[in-house]
Order: sequence, then C-alpha cells, then structure tokens
Amino acid sequence: MSILLSAKSITKKFGGMTAVDSVDLSIEKGQIVGLIGPNGAGKTTFFNSITGFYKADNGKVTFDGIDITNVSTYQNCKVGMARTFQIVQPFGQLTSLENVMVGAFNCCKNYARAEETAKEMLEFVGLEEKTHSIVADLNIGDQRKLEMARALATKPKLLLLDEVMAGLTPTEVENVIELVSKIRKSGITVLMIEHIMAALMKLSDKVVVLERGLKIAEGTPEEISTNERVIESYLGRAYQKNEA
Repeated sequence: MSILLSAKSITKKFGGMTAVDSVDLSIEKGQIVGLIGPNGAGKTTFFNSITGFYKADNGKVTFDGIDITNVSTYQNCKVGMARTFQIVQPFGQLTSLENVMVGAFNCCKNYARAEETAKEMLEFVGLEEKTHSIVADLNIGDQRKLEMARALATKPKLLLLDEVMAGLTPTEVENVIELVSKIRKSGITVLMIEHIMAALMKLSDKVVVLERGLKIAEGTPEEISTNERVIESYLGRAYQKNEA
C-alpha cells in the first residue's frame, strides 16, 4: 500500500509548554489508525497541527504526495482531509440536511448537487429519518453521526475522528463501530482518537500511543495491548486482565 499521510517531527508549543514533541506518524491508504493516550497527551493538538487548525512549530506534513505543512484547513479539505471534533460543533438552528450541505459545497458546484450529496451521506450514516430535523433537537449520538456525515460530504480521502464515541451508550458505540468499518470499506482512510479501547482495538490496523506529547509506542493492537510502558502509562493492569 502507498502512504497517504506522513507527519515528520511534528512539534507544537504553547509558551514554555511542549504539547506535541517531534511526533512521527504515517498512514497507508485504506488503513484505520488509532491514536491513544492519557488526557493531556497531545492527541487533539496533534490533530490540529496536521490539519491546519494550529501552525506547527516544527515538522513536515505530506498528504497524498503534497506538502501541506501549515496549510490552511480549507485548503486541506480541498485536497481530501476532513475531521470531526471532540465537542460536536453543528449549526444548531439548521436542519440536518442543511448542516451536511455545508460540507457538500466543498466539492459540489450547485445547490441541487449539494442537496443530493447531503441526502446520500445522511442515509449512509443512518440519519435519513432526521433529514429535516433541527439539529439542536437531536441527541448526542445523532449529532456525532451528523458530524461524520458532514465531513464525509466533503468527499475526503482521509477522515480524522476525534472521540466520536464519547458519551454514547453501548448500543450507539456498536453502531459507530459498524459505521467506521463501513467508511473504510467505501475507500476512505481513517485516523481516530478514542478512549473506548475495546472499540478502537477492534477497528484499528495500527495504534500509536502518545504520552506528554511524546510518541511512546506504535504497533498492532495486539502489540500495544501487551506493551508494558503503555499498560503502565495508560491502559492499566485491569485492561490487561480483561484481554487475557
């Protein structure tokens, strides 16, 4: 497989604090890669630094053969990178359809085509019955699916998911697991931050672990689940016993 995303020595500082410290990450086309670590490890800051929300202090990002280091978010979206947010950020007083159409206009040149694409994406994530619902009235599970639909409507090559399972019921988590698998089967590569380890380990081809801004481990889910440093810093002995 060919490399879709390559991030080399990404560093981001806030004053005297280094939030991300020389982190390397590569993602092959078609992979699902998990990014894990304790709260404050630098996971979302890393997301922000490679997608253009923050300007990295050091490092290089290459996407599908193009140098996108510190390129703006809208330009990254144009070349095929889309993301969701840890805290959902819908346009609350618009309908589900209108929210997803915002994303669709990234690749659609007219209203009719954007509307058609938005409807397709709402059906894809299982929200077709909420097409004309006001988004502020949706529960958190549906709002997370809506954010995924809006990102998918931009027609990404890489979808970055920031804790899309947070706050969901076990049934909703299973639905999202199925949805992420479906997204990969559609040809989209996925990079995801997640604290629900059973779900992330089930989905991921590769897992990268951050601690205090540093990458401390990288490997298959099986390798990460038995890595002593990862167990001590994040997973804990209880997780190891459950996996045994």
